[in-house]
Amino acid sequence: MSMRALTFAPRELSVGRRPDGTLMLSSPLELGNCDWRITDFLPNWANSAPDRTFLAQRNANGGWDEITYREAWRQVQAVGQSLIDMGAKAGDRLAILSGNSIENAVISFAAMSMGVVLAPISPNYTLMPGGLARLQDIAKALRPNFVFVQSGRDFSAGRSIPELAAAIWICVDGAPDTVPFGALTSQAGSDGFADASRAVSCEAVAKILFTSGSTGLPKGVLNTHRMMASSLQMLTLLVSQSDAPVQVEWLPWHHTMGSNVLLHSILKNGGTLYIDDGRPLPQLFHKTVANLKEISPTAMFNVPAGYNLLCDAIENDFDLGASVFKRLDRFTYGGAAISHDTLEKLYRLSSSITGRRIPVMSGYGATETAPLVSTTHWATDQPGEIGLPGPGLQLKLIPFWDTYEARVKGPNVTPGYLGRPDLTEQAFDEEGFYRIGDTVSFLDPEKPELGLRFTGRISENFKLANGTWVSIGNMRAAVLAATRGVLLDLVVAGENREACALLCWLNPTEAARISKGPAADLNCDVVVGQFLKNRLQEYNETVGSSERIHSFALLRDPPSLAAGEVTDKAYVNQRAVLKHRSDQVERLYGKEPDRDVIRV
Repeated sequence: MSMRALTFAPRELSVGRRPDGTLMLSSPLELGNCDWRITDFLPNWANSAPDRTFLAQRNANGGWDEITYREAWRQVQAVGQSLIDMGAKAGDRLAILSGNSIENAVISFAAMSMGVVLAPISPNYTLMPGGLARLQDIAKALRPNFVFVQSGRDFSAGRSIPELAAAIWICVDGAPDTVPFGALTSQAGSDGFADASRAVSCEAVAKILFTSGSTGLPKGVLNTHRMMASSLQMLTLLVSQSDAPVQVEWLPWHHTMGSNVLLHSILKNGGTLYIDDGRPLPQLFHKTVANLKEISPTAMFNVPAGYNLLCDAIENDFDLGASVFKRLDRFTYGGAAISHDTLEKLYRLSSSITGRRIPVMSGYGATETAPLVSTTHWATDQPGEIGLPGPGLQLKLIPFWDTYEARVKGPNVTPGYLGRPDLTEQAFDEEGFYRIGDTVSFLDPEKPELGLRFTGRISENFKLANGTWVSIGNMRAAVLAATRGVLLDLVVAGENREACALLCWLNPTEAARISKGPAADLNCDVVVGQFLKNRLQEYNETVGSSERIHSFALLRDPPSLAAGEVTDKAYVNQRAVLKHRSDQVERLYGKEPDRDVIRV
């Protein structure tokens, strides 16, 4: 396959300034009309590229089960008609409790095509200890008419919740008291489905996405067809899209990036998505590596932790790098700031293996914006960049300490939250701008067109005992850069205390390179501890007193999904970690020496 260089929109920005210091940012590009629905592309590709693979997933034998565009469209029509025959009508709700799969996609597109509101929910709420309480809160608000699960047996715990038990259950494995998915796909006629599909407007709610809870309890975010179309169109105007892209992606479809960008972009551009059964976690990443050895993607999205693991794997296996980079035209990351070390590795490895410096781009957004707010439509060269606002958006920046609070208005912004008019009212300001809850700053205030940098979540930033604000986003990125990749991630403690301290997780690959002891004992390794202490002392010399590190501890246990310490998209929840590990936080500030705490 010949490589086609990416084309980027110009790095331009319109800036309006108000007397109170508020800035109004917008792209000079016109968004244009977005009078289409993502589901419109299924019949188009079924007609123009019927035998092209749309989706593929691993089967029990380790091979790939695939579905073509022709077969996907046939099944979507059949499933949609079957739902109608079971009494489904516009405005009804379909909850999906299990993860990414071909069957999940088919029933999702069937529902959205005919006006049934899709509600994909994190599988962890059903499968993880303590998750059923959150699932119950969601079920009470959602009250679905239908529930889809891949396995009725594995997800049977959901039936203990009355609001879910009352729904019609559909499953792939033919569990008792469920409707077999295969029976839905065998439906022959589709006249009712066609009529229902024609009646669905672009303003209709297509899906409800529940926030991960990183800033509180999950909220049901209403996503209209126009919201999702607008977000995709913005991306198309900023960065050229591959013809028939091929991607290997793990990000869950109950997350806005996984579905509204990755899955929907594949469909819009007639591409092929290989569902990755791996995760950017040390114990699961080997599955991703196996998939990438077989499938060479044209584009890749991941969180920084995933790219860190990928770089380590490629450095130990250049054949893997050759497969990954073979036809790749971009890396994109989101969810957290990438470290300078990982960014440099991506550029160095791609250049050395292919002779091409594959662009690294970053995206920034929210579930409430479907998800685009801004993106770097250029090859980023420093951590924390979030680029410039998408076409059709207005980004309002309100002075907040030494940064700006970000608020946004545009056609991709949600109309509100399911059943919570109170939350909807609180989420928007007096001018109708959505309060994102984050702070940003300019890379260069004298040249705003160079773009923005993420500086933190307002809910995570805190004040020290002396009243000084600590901006977590900036600080986390700076500390990770200072430790040269030896730390995989960290959280910052210090609210209402005299100084900041860190709870950290080691990157075992990088730590082993400087260690003199056995790999199994890296957390206790004196050389590793001293290396980090030296780097943090150097860091302390370059920052103000509010950002200096008092002490740190290396954690053995990874962030817990069950405790909400890490979200499904592998973002570490600062508040949850500090709450769940409060005893370890206290030890960071203890007056007596602690063998697990290193004073800086």
